[in-house]
Amino acid sequence: MKKSLFLVYVMLAGLLTVAGAGCRNGLSLTNTTTNNPPPVTGKGVVNGSVRDIETGAGIANATISAGGQTATTNANGVYRLVAPIGKMTLSVSAANYAATTQRATIATAMITKADWHLTKAYGTQSIPAAGMQYTILAWNDLGMHCDQDDYSYFAILPPANNLYAQVFARSSEDGATKNITVTYEFPKKKNPSSQTNFWQYAAKFGWNGTPNVGLAGNGPFGVMKPTGDGITYAAAAIPVSPYDDDGTWDPFGTAVITVKDAKGNTLQTANVVAPVSTELGCSICHGTANPQLDILAKHDKLNGGTLVADQQAGTPHACAECHSDNALKMAGKPGVESLSLAMHNSHKDKMQKSPLKPDCYNCHPGPNTQCLRGIMARAGKSCVDCHGDLVKMTTALQKGRRPWLDEPKCSDCHGSLYAENANTLYRNSVLNNTAGEGMNGRIFCEACHNSTHAEHVTRNAADAEITMKFQGDNYWIWACQVCHEQGKNGSPIHGAGRGANGVSD
Repeated sequence: MKKSLFLVYVMLAGLLTVAGAGCRNGLSLTNTTTNNPPPVTGKGVVNGSVRDIETGAGIANATISAGGQTATTNANGVYRLVAPIGKMTLSVSAANYAATTQRATIATAMITKADWHLTKAYGTQSIPAAGMQYTILAWNDLGMHCDQDDYSYFAILPPANNLYAQVFARSSEDGATKNITVTYEFPKKKNPSSQTNFWQYAAKFGWNGTPNVGLAGNGPFGVMKPTGDGITYAAAAIPVSPYDDDGTWDPFGTAVITVKDAKGNTLQTANVVAPVSTELGCSICHGTANPQLDILAKHDKLNGGTLVADQQAGTPHACAECHSDNALKMAGKPGVESLSLAMHNSHKDKMQKSPLKPDCYNCHPGPNTQCLRGIMARAGKSCVDCHGDLVKMTTALQKGRRPWLDEPKCSDCHGSLYAENANTLYRNSVLNNTAGEGMNGRIFCEACHNSTHAEHVTRNAADAEITMKFQGDNYWIWACQVCHEQGKNGSPIHGAGRGANGVSD
């Protein structure tokens, strides 16, 4: 059995970076105070740089605009803009790059720093899907699932990865498909029980102990269930290991999605990443000899428990038995902190021991896995830009934030045009403000932009297999022809006369 690297997934509850559904380019935004007053009454200063997201080189002659005011970058890509105070939408444009926007609050006593990382202009290639009858858009909903190498001491999370797929008949006006079967299979991960001892202890935690069968009854291959909207199929809690059957560590393993007709003929296939990692850094605080045992011992000392004795007697416990966990829908015990609060609160003053930045990687996977790999991360955004540091996370949880259920919002940076649906997380939101009535309320944001922490364009080539196959690039889905036979590429997808929640403007 591999040496456990345990760590606390629960910080993932605070690391679910919700990439903007309209994140056309990377951007960075921070506000800092200054002793220098603005040059004009009623106006403030915005400064920063504009860079190529691939090379990091400054982009000269880029134009930044806000409130009717404009500025141009110098030869190094640096600019200074004087703009009206208040909440503003800043925009940037540069030759051969895609234009984009970001939200900012400009104040008289502040200098607003707004950095930009631009992607190259797109849309000139022919669309591969134009020669196909069916398109598959598929994704994992979280961007990374945390797992353990060793379950003999305790259980944080079981192996459980969710996959979704939307299948489009390109000739159909609403994309709906009929009489098809959608399956998934992990060619290199068919026997996860050979890589983990989870099933040896699953029954002790109250879970299914049948080898290679997950909590929802799914295995490493099977049939995806239709959700009822005519295009969406799902498979929940698939037991995926970060190790291939031959022992190779691959936290970004792919599943093959296959669509067949009623006669068994293959209509389309697509490869989708199901990310999972056991790169958890408990040894940073709990030593390398036996970090799991040290965790139990310290827990017993602080709380007067018997976790060490129970484990040695052959009865390990799941953390969620006492600490509520919304990810597992387990209520825990009354008066006991949620798992997320307990972990953030107890570790908030200990991360200075580690040189890792962001320090979230001490617990969330990790410096080798780099689960935060999407376009915002590539543009220099960190976990704390959306979620705050451990102290702020702890404070928010103590004030009532619900782990896994209350997350940062796309609209905070990207504006209402790219907002999630009302009272809905990004991973569960659907497109609701396009001119094509047949699309509204059906197309998941993640179908086009990929999952949290892995928004297109990501650092990981495997994340782009679907967009490369059907669109011919590694960008978010921007080409109408990917899903529509009569689609007109270049037409606006978001907006088009409708507000973010589908209400006519």
